[in-house]
Amino acid sequence: MTDAQYAFGNALDIQRARLAALETLLDPGTIAQLERRGVQADWDCLEAGAGGGSIAAWLGERARAVVATDLDVSVLTERDLPPNVEVRRHDLLADPLPAATFDLVHARLLVAWLPDPVAGLRHLAAALKPGGWLVSEELDFISVAADPRLPAEDREPFERVARAHTAVLAELSGFDAAYGRRLADDVAGIGLEDTGAEGRVAIWRGAQAGGDVWRLTLAQLREPMIASGRVSAGEVDRAVALCAEPRLGFVSPITMTAWGRAPGGRSTRT
Repeated sequence: MTDAQYAFGNALDIQRARLAALETLLDPGTIAQLERRGVQADWDCLEAGAGGGSIAAWLGERARAVVATDLDVSVLTERDLPPNVEVRRHDLLADPLPAATFDLVHARLLVAWLPDPVAGLRHLAAALKPGGWLVSEELDFISVAADPRLPAEDREPFERVARAHTAVLAELSGFDAAYGRRLADDVAGIGLEDTGAEGRVAIWRGAQAGGDVWRLTLAQLREPMIASGRVSAGEVDRAVALCAEPRLGFVSPITMTAWGRAPGGRSTRT
């Protein structure tokens, strides 16, 4: 990912709130995946695209050392991180990573933003020690749909705006809203062992973290969505308002997790 690609600025208060809501929604599943990898007290870990820093902090409490990277480290540097977490500004495709250094490399919501996701995954995998684990997590928006019991005058604009937002993200930033479906094969194709993948999905609700993520995302993309001609200002505003209402229920994007282990080293754990 380069600075020009990412559609959301971490220095903005609205994006800080969005990152916090994403952590609320996604951290439990991420932590379960990392626990399955068997994080040890003598591990060195890389948290790539660390965002708000919650997973870097979690790893810092369990591993020997953590490097947390991002294009914009505004939120990371504000967080009270454990002393063994080092924050670095880093562009995955442009800046080198130390080779064969980490027992665990984790990246969440990073690879789908890259113009060459496979190159990004290869860079991450090259940073693994023999036997080290790569865990990559990406969203797939194919699942997003409102509760069919929602009145059509709310449901239809919400779903049109949801489709418009992914189209606009693709145009602005090259974001691939379907990358979750490709992640498993890409991880399996870069020379790792013991590869696997699975997805998780939930019902997100208005006036809760899921509605907050959607509301804060749509608010940041309001003008480009309208300018694209795909939706009207009224439709965007209706969808944003609906995200603050408890009556809204919708299927979340699928969080796809793929993993693999660098050849050599310790025995396998899945």
